[in-house]
Amino acid sequence: MKKARILLFISLSLLTFANVNAQKNIKVKIKKGIVYVNKKEYLKIEKINSNKYFISTLDDVEVLSVNIEEYGTGNYLKTINAATGRPYEEMHRYSVLKFLDNKEIGEEFEVDEARLKKLIEMMYDTNIIVDNKISNEKAKRMIEKYSEEVSKRRFLTKN
Repeated sequence: MKKARILLFISLSLLTFANVNAQKNIKVKIKKGIVYVNKKEYLKIEKINSNKYFISTLDDVEVLSVNIEEYGTGNYLKTINAATGRPYEEMHRYSVLKFLDNKEIGEEFEVDEARLKKLIEMMYDTNIIVDNKISNEKAKRMIEKYSEEVSKRRFLTKN
């Protein structure tokens, strides 16, 4: 009887875990300036440099500017920089996002995520693109859900 209970508990735990993972199964792939989500075209992306991107709808309407920022954490790695002879400082990367040509949504906001695919997952998860146009309500929801004041934390790491 005790083994049956344990087996039942383990089975239910695995089913619950599999169900939760199936609901958030978002696969993002970026290829030749097109963003695919779950193998369907979702957005276009233009890389300006290694830290700046513009995201646009499939109709070529630019909707979002992404700037990747970083700051030193105050922690140092064991690896030594050959040029300076000092250890490398561990960096924290985050994104500054701004919805373009949309005064209703507001100014730029910060997200504690610097990976482009994760940012696109956030956009897809909040469903901000509806019929190749940006939904102001959903964009505001994304800001409420993911916005953090990351740049203010940088000064807490330095002594």
